[in-house]
Amino acid sequence: MPSEIEIVAGDVTDVEARVTARYHGEKSGVVLRGTLRGPFCEKARTLPAEFVFRATDTSAQVEALVPDPCMWTPEMPHLYRADVEAWQGNALVTAYHGTIGLRRLAPRRPVDFAPGTG
Repeated sequence: MPSEIEIVAGDVTDVEARVTARYHGEKSGVVLRGTLRGPFCEKARTLPAEFVFRATDTSAQVEALVPDPCMWTPEMPHLYRADVEAWQGNALVTAYHGTIGLRRLAPRRPVDFAPGTG
C-alpha cells in the first residue's frame, strides 16, 4: 500500500530548514504525528538530533523546523529520517518512514562587505 503522506523540504538555508509532511487522503479527523531525526552520514560522524513535526494552519499538514541543517552533497550525503503517522481517533490510517536530504535551491549569494567593515 503506497503511503498517502508526502514529505517536502521547503525553505532551506544555512540557518534553518523547514520540512513539511502532508496527508493526501480523506482528511476528516486525521491528525499527523511524527519526528525528523538526523543528520546521518556514512562518511562522517554526526550527533543526530530529533525534531518534532508540529501542526500548521493547514489541515492534515505538519512542519518540522531544523536549525543549522547539514546539507546533502555527493561528497557528504547527510540524510534525515522522517517518521510520520496519520491517525484518525485511535486508528492508524497510514505511515511514512523514509529519508530525505536537504539542499539549497538557490546558490549562496556572495557577501559584500563595505570597505573597512570586513
